[in-house]
Amino acid sequence: MRVLSLLILAGALHAQTFEAASIHPNPTGREGSVVDFEDSGLLRANNVSLRMLIRSAYSLQDDQIIGGPKWLDSDRYDIEAKTGHPIKGEEEKVFLQHLLADRFQLKTHTEKRELPVYRLEVAKEGFLLRPSQANSSQIRQTRGPGRNQIMVVRISIHQFAGMLGKSLGRIVQDNTGITGDYDFTLAWDPDGSSDSVPSVFAALQEQMGLRLESGKAIMDVLVVDSAEKASEN
Repeated sequence: MRVLSLLILAGALHAQTFEAASIHPNPTGREGSVVDFEDSGLLRANNVSLRMLIRSAYSLQDDQIIGGPKWLDSDRYDIEAKTGHPIKGEEEKVFLQHLLADRFQLKTHTEKRELPVYRLEVAKEGFLLRPSQANSSQIRQTRGPGRNQIMVVRISIHQFAGMLGKSLGRIVQDNTGITGDYDFTLAWDPDGSSDSVPSVFAALQEQMGLRLESGKAIMDVLVVDSAEKASEN
């Protein structure tokens, strides 16, 4: 019976690993990156750092990822990996976690720390967006004097909270309870220098029906104990 249990466990673990994965360094130095799981179970990641991959695999924001090698942010990769069958939701994270452990030799542990946060909530006027009808995700971010902009297709509010946290330099907790994926453009003035572009607080309410509340929270953080650069294949 014990042998059978071990075989079942081994089979379950194997079922949550990619059938094939191609990883190549991206030396372009350009801005912008994408991590996208297609409905078919195909993972496409372009111009991504290991920190970005960890963030996607564990649903964390940058401030929740502690330690790691110097190249955690600087080295970029293009990745294409296939499962052979459709996967969704939490299962996507498990596949990506296994890929990081296998190809980057990622080793981590978790801790709890008190961190400053913004809490993302639904505004009194109500949520303004309608669910996306797109088949794949797209993300484009631009930054400039008096105007930051995030344009997305088929992105969850939870994912958006992570992107917003990176832009604001503080963890944004998704307290909206909103599920599903959405298309939207959010534009705001990051430094108070524009007369025509609203602050991020006003932009969220006007353009999305969301609001930010400042506070502190005990958060899970992921400590990167070690990692190795992925070998090209």
